[in-house]
Amino acid sequence: MYDKKQDFVIDKTLAEQFTRYMEKYSELYRSLAMKAREHIPKSVKKPVIVDLGTGPGLLSIELNKLLPDANILGADPSIYMLSIAKNKLIDAGCKHSNFVRARVENIPLKSHYADIIISRFSLSSWKKPKQGFSEIFRVLKPGGRLVLEALNKEFPKRKLLLIKLHMVVNRAEKNVIKYHIDYYKNAFSINQVEQFLTETGFSIIKKEGERTDWKFLIVAART
Repeated sequence: MYDKKQDFVIDKTLAEQFTRYMEKYSELYRSLAMKAREHIPKSVKKPVIVDLGTGPGLLSIELNKLLPDANILGADPSIYMLSIAKNKLIDAGCKHSNFVRARVENIPLKSHYADIIISRFSLSSWKKPKQGFSEIFRVLKPGGRLVLEALNKEFPKRKLLLIKLHMVVNRAEKNVIKYHIDYYKNAFSINQVEQFLTETGFSIIKKEGERTDWKFLIVAART
């Protein structure tokens, strides 16, 4: 699948290489899943969760471990990523999991579908961010939460070189390194994301991350 904004091809090889590399960092997905759990109302016993930009499904696996009764839907535009995700979740014994091929600008789900939508680093690939946030708002139930972890546009370029070096040392494939670096090229700042959220009707309830950190987290509520 060719993504004009990213200017790279997410083919079967890249999907497999990306998965092998990111499997080394399951603690990152576990940490985000725990933060998402904090924002699910205690009254909701079987939450409906959309893992937006699920990639190889590593976040969905961690969500399933923490919330075994949740209904988890993995959404991603890449057929190769979705294929890997399906197999990963089956191997992990995850229940109540489904998948749909979709871009954020046009999510094929009914309105008021999800209790929580969680997205890790997919924002950099959204072609129309404001439209994407509007779609998320539509799909969330009233009072639902968006948990968004994003790469930071204001992360210093000199420090980005250190991330690239870290990936080289940890034997990331060249395609995977380019994939990560290209995502930074299309990142947004915390202030930009706050503006998108407020313009589309969200209320921001939590922020984590300083202005020049490598990533940040924003939790927003559908009013």
